[in-house]
Amino acid sequence: MRARNPLYVMAKPPPEVQAAIAALPRNDRGRGPELLHVTLISLYDLHYAPPEWLPATIAALDSFAAAPFALRFDRIENRKAVTLRTRDPLAGARAFQKVLVNHLLREKAPIMDGTTPEPHITINYRGDRLGSETLGKKTPPIGWTVDEIILMESIVGKTTHVEHGRWPLCGDAG
Repeated sequence: MRARNPLYVMAKPPPEVQAAIAALPRNDRGRGPELLHVTLISLYDLHYAPPEWLPATIAALDSFAAAPFALRFDRIENRKAVTLRTRDPLAGARAFQKVLVNHLLREKAPIMDGTTPEPHITINYRGDRLGSETLGKKTPPIGWTVDEIILMESIVGKTTHVEHGRWPLCGDAG
C-alpha cells in the first residue's frame, strides 16, 4: 500500500529560521517555507486507518509533557533528496523521540509505522546530485530550540500539510 495521507509528529522552524533555509541556493523555490519541518515520528496513514485512531492519538498527545530541545544542522547532503543534517549525534532530539514513542505506547495510542527518523530537514525532494557541503564555511549552521510539536497530515502529491494539533514543550522529559 502506498502512503496517501501519512500522519507525523513534527517540529517546524520559526519564521526567521525558515527564511534562512529558504535563502539557501539548493532549496527548492517551488515549495513554500511554511512546509519546512523535521519529522520526529511517523505514525500511520490516515487514509487506511480506522476513524478512531486520530482522536486516540490526539488524546495521547494531550497528556504528553517534555522539555524543549535544540536542533542544529551544519551540513547539506544529497541522498535521494537534498537535506539539512549534522554529524553531531543530536542527543536531545533522539532522547525526545524515545520519550515520545514511550509515551504513545504507554497511552496505547495507535502506531503502525512507528519510525523515528534521523532528524533532518528536506529542502529539495528532487535531489540535485551536487553531493555534500558543510555549512559554516560560507553559511552559519542553522538551528533553533524546538518548543512545540505539531501533529500533521501530509497529503501526498499535493504539497499540502493539514494540522491536527499543536502542543507546547515546557515540561520535563520522562
